[in-house]
Parts: sequence; C-alpha cells; structure tokens
Amino acid sequence: MRSMSKTCTDALAGSWRVLLKRPQAFTATFAGVVAALAAVANVAVAAPAAVETFDKATWPALVRNARQPAIVVFTSVTCTHCPGAIANLARQRAAKGSQVPLLVVSMDADDDASLLRDAHYAPADRLFAFRGNPQALQFAVNPEWRGMTPYVAYVDARGGAKFVLGEPRAAVLEGWLKAGR
Repeated sequence: MRSMSKTCTDALAGSWRVLLKRPQAFTATFAGVVAALAAVANVAVAAPAAVETFDKATWPALVRNARQPAIVVFTSVTCTHCPGAIANLARQRAAKGSQVPLLVVSMDADDDASLLRDAHYAPADRLFAFRGNPQALQFAVNPEWRGMTPYVAYVDARGGAKFVLGEPRAAVLEGWLKAGR
C-alpha cells in the first residue's frame, strides 16, 4: 500500500505533466495563480504604512470631521476574537463593494513596528495606537464602554456614532456598508 503523501505527490506531478503538454491549460492555470498572488499583493500594498496616535483629541476629531461613514474597530493585542472580527468586517466590506473605511485602534500596543508587521491589521485603511490613559480614552469614545474588545463603532457622515460590543449583526453591518457605496 502506498503512503498518502506519495499518492498526493504523484497526483500533483501528473497534473503538471498534463498542463505542460497542453499550453492553453497551462496558461489558464498560470494566469489563475498569478491573479491569486496579485490579490494577496494588493492586500499587502493596501496595509497601513504607519501607526497613528490615538489620544484624547483623536475621537472627537474623527467624529466632528467625518465627511463619509467609517467603521472603527477597537482591539487589543491580547484579544482572541479581534483578528477574526477585523477579517470578517474587511471581507464583508469587499463583498458588498463598500467604500466605508475600516479604522483599527489598538488599545495596548507599545511597538508600532510589530503592529505594522501583524497581518491581522493589514485590512485596515488606517491603524492607530492608544497613547495616554486607556480608561480616559475609552471614556472619551463612549462613557458606557468598559474596555472590552472587539468594540466596533460606526461613525456616520453627520458626526453620529453607534457602538457594538463584538461583531455587528449581519443586518446592522449591511446597513452600515450600504452607506458607503
């Protein structure tokens, strides 16, 4: 009996031999691989280039100066649910063709370089790090927020804000994303 890895290796080698014998099939497969790599490269290129400071003046300025809606995810480097929430919000935004910016705010990061290297933050249009007293900053964002993450805010173009602890329900998120089309 042949091992499973040997069987898989033979199957892959056989597939490539067939593709090499058929130039059109090879070209189509190669084009698909290149397209997939380009999509990955676009995500990497679109990743934030810098970490911005989120201090006591940032939230009021974001809300006051909102010219278009935005989704803001407050996260923590120790939050186990946050990477999935960020990825899901980015995926849903892309699927809906929404232009609503995704802003991510790390509440406890002290190393900007590691934030920029972390793939979890790559979908963000802008990346911030809390600078100052975390409790005071949380209170400035929403006096009812007790620091749990992920904490998601929707800032509308009129300067209003809605908050959700965890990921927004599908219907709520769809409404937010429609506003940015």
